[in-house]
This record gives sequence, structure tokens and C-alpha cells, in this order.
Amino acid sequence: MPQFRVNAQDVDEEAGRAVVRGAEARHMSRVLRLRPGQRVEVFDGAGGRWSGVVERAGAEVWVAGLSRLPGNESALDLELLVALPKGERWERVLEKGTELGVVRFLPVYTGRTVPRLREDRRAAKVDRWSRIVAAAAKQCERARVPTVEPPAALAEALETLGPAESAEVRIVWAERRGRHPWPPIRPARVVLASGPEGGWAPEDLGRLTAAGFVTMGLGPRILRADTAAVVGAALAQARWGDLVGGVPGW
Repeated sequence: MPQFRVNAQDVDEEAGRAVVRGAEARHMSRVLRLRPGQRVEVFDGAGGRWSGVVERAGAEVWVAGLSRLPGNESALDLELLVALPKGERWERVLEKGTELGVVRFLPVYTGRTVPRLREDRRAAKVDRWSRIVAAAAKQCERARVPTVEPPAALAEALETLGPAESAEVRIVWAERRGRHPWPPIRPARVVLASGPEGGWAPEDLGRLTAAGFVTMGLGPRILRADTAAVVGAALAQARWGDLVGGVPGW
């Protein structure tokens, strides 16, 4: 069933009605040609999802008869700290990470990071990335839209993270580190660090371990930067989150 984004202030649960505005409403009425009586789902990007029926379609789309849908967000608060990859590879991480339940993306510059955003293009890029995760959240029927932080130096990002909390696990993926046991706790929050093409520079790996990150490997083969970020997120969700299957033997 189609799912559409609505502003949180435009949802009136007591009245059982939501009003979709702007580009989303135009897409619903002009492109999809939704008509009164059609059932749709709306979400506010902050954790709320509802099912309802189109009551009025035009410049604004009114959805009536709202009923709240069960939550589909993972209980695991999963964040990705990623050495900014080139071009479309980063956008692929944003899209697939959103599908896997990531709640925050932290792109960082490292000693071996190639792309560096010019300051005058930074805001436009972050806006594009935010639109990518919003579209991915809509497509995969998430209730929450992840946050995408502006790119920052690794040291600055680690300072923003601060010290790890008691129910938090931090893992840095590094190539050919063999099979390591997962940290023996059930965390509420996990921060995963994925490196650049060519691997982590020793000084950057040192910064991460000093900030509480445990070094783990992703098997005997070298994975591309975007592949490693997505695989790592999937493994964490299978281990501690809501991705079925589990990770036996790890």
C-alpha cells in the first residue's frame, strides 16, 4: 500500500484526519491520481504511521479515518560513521542503510578519504542526502526518517559522539581482522565505523579505538567501502535488532 509523508503538525489523531501538503500532495493527486475512497498510509518521519482513506484530493490531500499502525522501527538504535565514499557509493549507503533501520549517518573525512566537499556545496549536498533517506524511508515503510549529519573530520565526529554509554557498543570494521566474538552485551545503541577505500590509516584506527571502538573483521575478502557499511549494518541488526536469521557462530 502506498505510504506518504505528512508533517507531524498536520496529523490530528483525535479527529482521525491528516492533511498532506506541498510536493507530496501534488504527487498523490497529479501523478498517482488518487481519488476519494482510496486507502493509503501516511507517516510523519518521527515514528508515527497511520492507515486512512483519501477524503479530498487536490492541492492538499485530506486523509480521514486514521488508525495508527504498529511500530516497525528496530529497538536497536543503530548509527553509521562512514568515511565518505566517492559519488554514488555514499548515496547507496544512505539508501540501503535506511532500509536496514539506521537512525543516523555520520560521514567523516579520514586520512585516506578522497572526496572533500567544497564549503559552498556542503548545504546543498546534505539537503540532497536528506531527501534520499526520506525517499528510502517512504519506500520501505519506515516510520522514522534517519538523520544525516554534515561531513566532518573524524576527530570532530568522535568528539561529538562523546564517551560510550554503558548500554552502547562501538565497532570499527577493518579488513582481514579475522573472526572475532561479538561484544557480550545486548546493547540499546550501536555505532558502526566503516573505513575508506584502501582501509583505515593507522592514526585514524588509533583514534577510533581510543574512543571505545572494538576492531572487528568482515571476512577474508576485501569489501568496497559502501559494501562494508551496508553488510556491517545488516549483521548488527541480525545480531541485536529486528533482522531475522541471526548470526550463528559469531
